[in-house]
Amino acid sequence: MSKVTEQIAKVKSNPVGAGVGAIAGYLVAIKLVKSDSLLVKIGATALGLIAGSMIQAKMKSDKGVPTPAIIGK
Repeated sequence: MSKVTEQIAKVKSNPVGAGVGAIAGYLVAIKLVKSDSLLVKIGATALGLIAGSMIQAKMKSDKGVPTPAIIGK
């Protein structure tokens, strides 16, 4: 059950990535899969939501991030 709570925490802390991923998943279900099934659309949207939030969580900007040496000054 801890994996589920980790995923929910990632989605909550990365709302932009989750939103973009959900939109991308929905578009994949409509344009590429060409499915009219509601379950396929919901599944693809949910997978896109999770993937988008995970991708945004992995992205880090090294430029402008304070280092311990800068903080200690």
